[in-house]
Amino acid sequence: MKELLIYERAAEQGTLIPLFAEKIHAGFESPAADYEEARIDLNDYVSKYPEATFFARVTGECMVGSGIFPDDLLVVDKSLTPAPGDIVVGIIDNEFILRAYYRKGSQEYLMPDNPYYKPIERNESTQFQIWGVVPHSILDQRRRNSARINRFEQLLR
Repeated sequence: MKELLIYERAAEQGTLIPLFAEKIHAGFESPAADYEEARIDLNDYVSKYPEATFFARVTGECMVGSGIFPDDLLVVDKSLTPAPGDIVVGIIDNEFILRAYYRKGSQEYLMPDNPYYKPIERNESTQFQIWGVVPHSILDQRRRNSARINRFEQLLR
């Protein structure tokens, strides 16, 4: 399994990014709203506990069903306790692994969201540790242009 590249969050505050005051409707066209600009620090948005928050770049395709693709950037929060269905970074055999946490009765699993990968059940031979929970992911929409264009072409046939 390919490992995740872990980057510790910088301690100093960076440049704030402009934030529109209005929400953007994805389902229908909305009338033009007055332009009002605020500033947002994404670090504040993605983590309540900066000292426990890390960023990781994804390799592999085991979570594509959850919309996480190779080279996406994950926010990993070590202060969170995983709930069933949460995407987590685990450690198994001294390697980082990205999966969804699932519990059924007393049994725990690390589940892929891709049918080409198999679930990992916690037992004597596969002990895993949950390293952190992934509350957010950041993806590059432009990298997905060719797949999106293919879907559009099929719709217009």
